Amino acid sequence: MGRVFCHANFLNKRVASLLSIAVAVTLTAGMFIVGADASNGYPQGFESTYRQGVLAYRNGDYSKALNNLQEAEDLSPGHVNTQYYLAIVLDKLARGQEAAKYYALVSEFGTENRITGYARQRLRDLKVAMNLPDNHTVVAQNVNTLGANESTMAVAIPLMGQQNALMVNASINNEVSGTFIVDTGATYTSISSEMARQLKGQLRTIGHVRITTANGQIEVPKVLIKEVNINGLVARNVEATIIDLHKGGKFDGLLGLSFIRNFQLTIDPKANRLVFRTV
Repeated sequence: MGRVFCHANFLNKRVASLLSIAVAVTLTAGMFIVGADASNGYPQGFESTYRQGVLAYRNGDYSKALNNLQEAEDLSPGHVNTQYYLAIVLDKLARGQEAAKYYALVSEFGTENRITGYARQRLRDLKVAMNLPDNHTVVAQNVNTLGANESTMAVAIPLMGQQNALMVNASINNEVSGTFIVDTGATYTSISSEMARQLKGQLRTIGHVRITTANGQIEVPKVLIKEVNINGLVARNVEATIIDLHKGGKFDGLLGLSFIRNFQLTIDPKANRLVFRTV
């Protein structure tokens, strides 16, 4: 298992803070080439079931292929090549929504350019066919290769960059939604005073903290948010501060370490997206 660290700095004039981003990109190792022999160490019965599924697909028997590949996926969850063939078979069977989920998994967790490239292209094609916008997020759920019982969930989110900031949409307590700056330099998540007013009665005050702004240090309320949700990825009981933001501004708050620490955050500048994974 390899680990690569990417570093980026950006200055956001609205919050006047220099943010240093250091995120770990976990590279999945040990996946084998499509069609090659399955290596030792997989659960008993996986290799033969996987091969039967691939053979049925090549023979055009998509229903049989689907049954075998689904069984192989149950035996070895998270196996990218199985998911690749599952996506193609579901695609052939005109089950686009299910195929899109597997294409998203292969795009996210695959390590071979040939299959990830095809998966990304088909995912784009399916979005067009299903009349989904280009920035629609397909939630990818996978199983960590370290063990079948260690499930992980990943959400890829297109960046909405403004003034060199990393911005995403999030909902608070399933009541209000807004645009947030991802700020790894902030200890706490923050919401605007306006958003706090909309959530009146749902926020529990747990104290006050001093924060540094462009105008110096100020004391602000610290509250507990029941739930912060980004495209189905949820953090609960998140400590946050309430801050005054310019009315009519481009964002509604910050996602600080009190939210980020629940996940592994990856910045993918080539794809112009953030990826949050459960840890």
